[in-house]
Amino acid sequence: MRVDVHAHYFAPEYVDCLRRLGDPRAESPDAVPGGAPTLARQIEVLDTVGIDLQVLSVSLLQPYLPRAADAVEAARLSNDIYADATRGHGGRFAAFGCVPLPHVDAALAEAERCLDMLGMRGITIGCSVAGRPLDDAAFAPFFAELDRRAAVLFLHPVGQGLVPERDPHGLAWMVGAPFEDTVAALQLVMSGLTTRYPNIKVIVPHLGGTLPFLLGRIDGTVGRRRARGGPPLPFEGDASPLLRRLWYDTVNAHHAALRCACESFGADRLLLGTDFPYMQGAQLQYLLDVPHEIGLTAAETAALLGGTAQALLDIAPR
Repeated sequence: MRVDVHAHYFAPEYVDCLRRLGDPRAESPDAVPGGAPTLARQIEVLDTVGIDLQVLSVSLLQPYLPRAADAVEAARLSNDIYADATRGHGGRFAAFGCVPLPHVDAALAEAERCLDMLGMRGITIGCSVAGRPLDDAAFAPFFAELDRRAAVLFLHPVGQGLVPERDPHGLAWMVGAPFEDTVAALQLVMSGLTTRYPNIKVIVPHLGGTLPFLLGRIDGTVGRRRARGGPPLPFEGDASPLLRRLWYDTVNAHHAALRCACESFGADRLLLGTDFPYMQGAQLQYLLDVPHEIGLTAAETAALLGGTAQALLDIAPR
């Protein structure tokens, strides 16, 4: 069974809601690439490439609005739309719920609704929240509740903070997004958040950004910090073992990158991701083909393409 943990559906009602509430991201061409395909059309694509189930999430359009009431309205609408998608369509869709951060009490209430009433497989949040890092102390009650529930947490870049505002070359999403992944995962580890809340099952997209390439540098920097007698770190030893406790999706169209991630984290920490509809056509098929072509065993390939996701997300075989 092939399970795609990184896919999106841009419901027109949700995008219109964000526009009405004054969210400028809803006007960005990056928000809804190539228009908004229907779920029926999405299933046709799944059939073509051989994906059995997609786990939908809101991508960059997190409901992070300044007024709590607006954020709640947007989050509830998105989650209701996604819950409807999971109930029909022949069981081809599951979903990660979104929450109205930075409003923590409202986010706790919506997470409870997603996980207890709507059947969501986990929660998605941005790699930052309205310009604030994930290790902001104000978010501690939210992470504590996810830890209590041993919930899955899917991160996603939001296109903020790592590329200059003037961006004529489109670097914010070409390279900025995977750098957001890198920074967010390291913030969770270096702040001690993953140590304090070890039951949260964190999925980092895009092979973890630059993490596989930089693991040695990260550990070396941690070692030098300790040798200099710098501020104490909230964990013992290197950072890389903590990064290997996270999961990573395979959205990165490059054989060498996938091999590097497998060697860095272990093939058992990788999950099929397609970033549909950003990846379509030949790019989408490539993501399905690459795991077969990098020297993994048949068992490792089957786990990467769906077996690990089934266990992590408690998905029954079709």
